[in-house]
Amino acid sequence: MVAEPEARDPREASGGPVALVFLLVSLVGLGVSLATGFLIVRGPFLGGATLPPVDLFVALGGFVAGIVTFSWGGAKSLGAGLGR
Repeated sequence: MVAEPEARDPREASGGPVALVFLLVSLVGLGVSLATGFLIVRGPFLGGATLPPVDLFVALGGFVAGIVTFSWGGAKSLGAGLGR
């Protein structure tokens, strides 16, 4: 008897183009969070001008979105949350 290979979970990102896409998503999230984080701290900590309140709020929202995107892409590229 020949054993049949196990069926792969389609959500599994163990390599190939799917893992590359999730890696790129996490890198975009990291870049967004670094750029907006710099805009937030450059005034009080680095001697630059502080952003106006509305721009500071937009930068904060971008920072949070970048962290969420980075975390989601990183978790998917590592295959976390698949119940193994």
